[in-house]
Amino acid sequence: MTFDISRQYDRLYRYCYYHTHNRILAQDIVQEAFTRYMERYGSLNEKNAVPYLYVIARNLCIDHYRRQGTLAEKYLQSQSYEEDQGAAQTDAEDSLQSFLITKLSVQRALSRLSEEERELLLLISVNEVSAREAGMILGISRFAVYRRLRLAQKHLRTELGKEGIDGD
Repeated sequence: MTFDISRQYDRLYRYCYYHTHNRILAQDIVQEAFTRYMERYGSLNEKNAVPYLYVIARNLCIDHYRRQGTLAEKYLQSQSYEEDQGAAQTDAEDSLQSFLITKLSVQRALSRLSEEERELLLLISVNEVSAREAGMILGISRFAVYRRLRLAQKHLRTELGKEGIDGD
């Protein structure tokens, strides 16, 4: 297995940002995850490097909020997203407004899914983690990943339909 550090760093950062909603904190957690992995295994050529990095990063996110006095489960279930402040104004305000309404609708639909469903969709659909790796990260079998992913996709399509968005 060839390990593309840049690609995995970007994906792990995206995963951590999803959980922290803070760019600097997400970068720190990703850096710490790579450091801890290297201290333990010494090389990124390890067959299971990707799932181990995700497990380390996930635990670091939870640990951060535990230290803050916030229950990790409560945090992970919350779906309060920060909006980027640097968006430039354009002449296409209608297009931007439509995009924001769609984004908000998708966020509402996602917030009605269980944490496990959101986690599976993030890992597999967004970060392109394999079912085997997702199973290792979440502590379930590859077959359970497939079953739960199909269910999560079905629930998401239903919730998107409630928001007036075609889920296909």
